[in-house]
Amino acid sequence: MRERNTTSYRTWSAIAIVASLTCALFLFVPALLQEAIGQPPAKSYSPDEVQQLGQRMYREGILPSGEAMQSVIKGDIVVQGTTFTCVSCHMLSGLGSSEGDVITTPANGKSLYNPRKPPRGIVSSMSGGMGKSKDQLPQLPQLPPPGRPAYTDETLATALREGIDPSGRVLNPVMPQYLLQDQDMAILISYLKSLSSNDSPGVDGQTLRFATVISEDVPADLRDEQAVLLEKLFSRMNEQARDYEKRLNDPKLNRHMSKTWRMLYRNISLSLSRWVLKGAPETWPAQLEEYYRKEPVFALLGGITSGDWKPVHDFCESNRIPCLFPQTDFPVVSNANSYTFYLSKGFYQEGEAAARFINRSGDDSTEYPPVVQIVRNSREGRALSAGFEEEWRALGQRPPSTLRLQPGESISPEALAKLLAKDQPVTLLVWDGPEALPLLTSIANMKGKPETLFISSSYLGKKIAALPEQIRDITCITHPYRLPRDEQQLEEFYLGTTIKGRINEDETNRILKRSYPLSRVLIDALAEMKENFYRDHFLDVISNHRDLDVPLYERLSFGPGQRYASKGCYIVQLSKGSKPELIRKSDWVIH
Repeated sequence: MRERNTTSYRTWSAIAIVASLTCALFLFVPALLQEAIGQPPAKSYSPDEVQQLGQRMYREGILPSGEAMQSVIKGDIVVQGTTFTCVSCHMLSGLGSSEGDVITTPANGKSLYNPRKPPRGIVSSMSGGMGKSKDQLPQLPQLPPPGRPAYTDETLATALREGIDPSGRVLNPVMPQYLLQDQDMAILISYLKSLSSNDSPGVDGQTLRFATVISEDVPADLRDEQAVLLEKLFSRMNEQARDYEKRLNDPKLNRHMSKTWRMLYRNISLSLSRWVLKGAPETWPAQLEEYYRKEPVFALLGGITSGDWKPVHDFCESNRIPCLFPQTDFPVVSNANSYTFYLSKGFYQEGEAAARFINRSGDDSTEYPPVVQIVRNSREGRALSAGFEEEWRALGQRPPSTLRLQPGESISPEALAKLLAKDQPVTLLVWDGPEALPLLTSIANMKGKPETLFISSSYLGKKIAALPEQIRDITCITHPYRLPRDEQQLEEFYLGTTIKGRINEDETNRILKRSYPLSRVLIDALAEMKENFYRDHFLDVISNHRDLDVPLYERLSFGPGQRYASKGCYIVQLSKGSKPELIRKSDWVIH
């Protein structure tokens, strides 16, 4: 099991203050670290540079010189530090992790520079079955790590270079032994000392503060929907925390308290603020900075805008503020995203799914038909097209031919026939919304129909039922949610009376369904964090969350470095008749 912090909050806070003062001293005079391990600095760095360079070594395995760190694993295998980075096992927070029977202990300064007590009760628990053979004794999948003295700069450098801890014990052979010069070692040690040493902004001894971001252009009834749900959740949790305190102080009730209660509730309250963004998106960064200046928060929860989430995303990245499950169809799609967890990639994800589906449909002996895109020049159309093009290119395919339609612009049947006549057979992608119906009708009536047609269920919305029957058998529809029949079976089970009487309010219902996983993940993360109120630890805990089955999405899955929880999409077709249903044509297409 992962090593836990059992120190009381007030005691822990006092230790953290001392640790932070020590950390500040070393950051302010980085040369002292060099001298502590025996060598003068080869180059002078400012405190901020030391922090940035140390973080890069820890997270990316890149030396201050820009070269990859070199390390040895299992005694003689030389690997680059970019392959086995510190963060991959010790996590962003440095508080460690566990996988199978391997425990990765904390690597932050507060943990390293304090002695670790030997685990209690291991011998008695293993020898508790008197008269039993060794094979009959209870099997413990994980044993707590052994005790050791506190590290010093010298012994920590030895552990990093030679894999030996202060007690002389040889560390697990999967722990890399880093080939570091003295100055590089000093920079890394400086960073480890600063890692998870102080509570993050937005938390004090009494309150853990959050905010939800809402843009003014969202209709008022939808704007309040998620915020009200979060406020009710916090009110309930704070009330239960007060009840917990009463039970904690009552010996008769204390012994009956469940482990879950002890994990989840502590002497700290949760608060939620609403940050309402007004005006044009280019003014949002200044508004966000002003909100944050007046009231620093630990993390942003949910949030909803009518447009691009990028201004909020960039604000979170620059200030290192976690943001959990904002409700947007236009997230920032990037491998460099560190601080925002999205429910999905939105429209972009449907384009990706189409590319993967087409690529899987062929085989090595056949050449794919040429691909033509007709793209409405809108946010939705651009996102769908970008998802397809980037994934199609990554799969090694030829770029598609693309015709872009401006808002209100249409294409005549003659121009369409001429466009498709260049290549036969052809796969046609129509990334357009309800405006596409005349175009789809033209396709249905033409002689040289495309071999396959792709459209988006999210962009067409309810108008998808108007798809002409003549082309339903050649039309593939991207659908990034559970199929309606499957979803209905889950709605009342998970959401209960929350959605009763509102089932026809599509947009409100969608907000409720997107809020449900936010509540689930948040409650679990707060329980798992205990009193380790570090933003990076919050991200680590969520990254290691178990998969979730929820309404709306087929599956939400998590993993270190992963920031898009729903990673798939169905390809479906429309059945015949006036009341068509979606028929699954593919399994969940995973990205």
